[in-house]
Amino acid sequence: MKNILVLAALASAANANAQSVDTLQNQELQEVVVAGVRAQKNAPYAVSNIKKAELANFSKTGRELPFLFAHTPGVFAWGENGLGTGTAAMRIRGAAGSRINITLDGVSLNSPEDQTVFWANMNSYGALMGSVQIQRGIGTSTNGDGAFGGSISLATATPSYKPSAEVSGSYGSYNTYNSGVKFSTGLLWNHLIFDGAYHETGTDGYLHGTSGRSGSYYGGLTWIGDKFQIRYKNIGNFEKTGQAWNGVVAGNNDASLMGKDIKTYKDLYDRGLGRFNPLYEGLVFDYDKYAFPTNENGKYQTYRYKMDDGTYWAKTTDNFYQNHNILSAAWKPNASWSHNVALHYTYGHGYYSEFRPNNKFKKFGLVANDVNGKKIEYGDFVRKKGLTQHTAGIVYNANYTDEKWNVLSGINLQHFVGDHFGYLTYVANKGQVQDFKGLKYYDSDGRKRDYSAFVKATYHVNDAWDLFADAQYRHVNFSAEGKNDKFYEQPDGTYFNQILDINANYNFFNPKAGVSYHKDGHKAYASVAYAGREPERNNFTDNGKYPAPKAEHLVDVELGYQYAANNWRAGANLYYMGYKDQFVQTGEQSDIGENLTTNVDKSYRMGAELTAGWDATSWLTLEGNAALSINKIKDFDEYVDNWKGKPLKLHYDNSTLAFSPSAILNGFVNFHYKAFQAVWHTNYVSRQYLDNSENKDRSLPAFSQSNINLNYTFNTSKKVCGLKEVALGLSLNNVFNSHYAASGWVYSAVSKKYGYTNDNRYYQIGFMPMAGFNIMGNVTLKF
Repeated sequence: MKNILVLAALASAANANAQSVDTLQNQELQEVVVAGVRAQKNAPYAVSNIKKAELANFSKTGRELPFLFAHTPGVFAWGENGLGTGTAAMRIRGAAGSRINITLDGVSLNSPEDQTVFWANMNSYGALMGSVQIQRGIGTSTNGDGAFGGSISLATATPSYKPSAEVSGSYGSYNTYNSGVKFSTGLLWNHLIFDGAYHETGTDGYLHGTSGRSGSYYGGLTWIGDKFQIRYKNIGNFEKTGQAWNGVVAGNNDASLMGKDIKTYKDLYDRGLGRFNPLYEGLVFDYDKYAFPTNENGKYQTYRYKMDDGTYWAKTTDNFYQNHNILSAAWKPNASWSHNVALHYTYGHGYYSEFRPNNKFKKFGLVANDVNGKKIEYGDFVRKKGLTQHTAGIVYNANYTDEKWNVLSGINLQHFVGDHFGYLTYVANKGQVQDFKGLKYYDSDGRKRDYSAFVKATYHVNDAWDLFADAQYRHVNFSAEGKNDKFYEQPDGTYFNQILDINANYNFFNPKAGVSYHKDGHKAYASVAYAGREPERNNFTDNGKYPAPKAEHLVDVELGYQYAANNWRAGANLYYMGYKDQFVQTGEQSDIGENLTTNVDKSYRMGAELTAGWDATSWLTLEGNAALSINKIKDFDEYVDNWKGKPLKLHYDNSTLAFSPSAILNGFVNFHYKAFQAVWHTNYVSRQYLDNSENKDRSLPAFSQSNINLNYTFNTSKKVCGLKEVALGLSLNNVFNSHYAASGWVYSAVSKKYGYTNDNRYYQIGFMPMAGFNIMGNVTLKF
């Protein structure tokens, strides 16, 4: 802290001799950086904007950004550890993360192979951001992977022209903490700004074995000229977090947890399994009674996994490091023209280690024998699965504006190279002669080239009417080769690696058009957009019993109306999203918790998104939003596992899409008087089906929960060590202690031998539980 204050003092001295600089123009130059991927004012799209102050306040909670985005229409989020820190995910209009395009200052953040953003180590990005824009639906053309549910544009904050420093600290339930520091030197020598930040979050986690530590850091240099700026940003993330991708598992057979008295997560919670994590611990099983025994309080009994040396398996951890480098230049030579170019390179490396109890040797492609040559079928393993990633590219945008036209054009060229590998770091001694420790049991490479260009134009017909047109061409090549971490069984009972030999090319033309009317507080708009999207890596490697993946296509029609008066505002957006070959989640998961998908011929999402706000008094604001939708597959063939037989094929007409709630509601009561603010937030998410059969037994019940956030700010007038401001905050989460699960998975099967028919399937459900009532307090010092 002392060094930061010294640095700020030096900057203040430099500023004393600096000439005045046009700070407004520098803000405009920063907006040029993200103009290429954002919807402009009055554009005919469904848009939500989040401002800097809200992002900064949220960053102190340690929760991942999807939980803030879930305050906007049609978005909901969940986290593996139940608290919102660490591994988290989100959906927009029911579309999962791989269908949400995310950019940082116009540079794609989506992992090129998985086409998603892993929020596990970005918990304090909010402290670095100046604004966020969320577009629902296809939206305007952007860089990187296709937006089939929505797109999110993150923009880093404009560097402060004045010397500043900030220190924050938070602590709360389950030993959760968040600490951070950021600073700016202010303007040095009339041209240069150096700013930086570091934030870290740690927790014991709500679910057992999900303790972890993650964080982010930022360092930036900005050179400001008369009509241009050059900025280098280095942004890094790290994590070592306990995993719980299986959630809390239940089923309906005698040897599982479901029984007839456990149907929901609340039932599991009440039976003592609300925090049970099968990646960390096992359940005691009575083989004589073929059931899980309970203690005198009716709670299930658990045990820890034991190693050969007498120690216990610590936990399954995900370990990942990522570093983004962005060198950008923005130039505005005159009032009509602006240009932005960015070179970027991202390096990522990570792995997870997982204990696999009582697994078959042959499922790792191994044959184990004892000293007598007798085969050993089962053993305990620890597998370490890792990857390295290199992504590099260039983004260029040009913008022309005059009284009638606003024309944007852009080019995005991106190359990706990745390596996947796996080792057995521990194999229990079951009497086998062979030594398998250290074995590298799979290794594969992946490459992706993503080239795109767009032109989008707005024509101002008059003061009230605008016409929009947008066209993008995108070429994608994805290839992968080597041995994958999946094994196939042969007729003789042996297993061998899945061999990857993928080389797929895709060409997409993505046109969009729209019209908007805006006058005297009224805004109305209509748009239509078409887009294509390539399969992700898992669609090739984990399609299982379903056919080979195809590219998917979408037509998106949006109609909207908004009105803003002096003290109230309201809006409605209607949409229809018609899909061809949409990838839908089957409800099943891979063995590391990834939701498996398959193409369906025709499907659609349609709905209404409503917003309203009323400034009841100068100190009280009421706001709310609602997303009401119908999400259907017109024709769907489900392939159900049939033990000792061919998969059972079932056909459905007009079934509900999995993980697509028909209602998501948010309500806010905001009390704000002078330096005090109190916000009450309640949200509701309706039933989610875990597969596409629309069966309530394989679904998550609706839930509702409420949070309260309190903030008070003291102005100290620099009386103590240059301290300008002290801010106190308190977050009360899930104040009514609701027991609910926000996401999950299902596996189901039929078996004539064991009496499981289609109407009475064997199934297991994984619930992703969220914590009950929890609390977090924070203090922020600004200098």
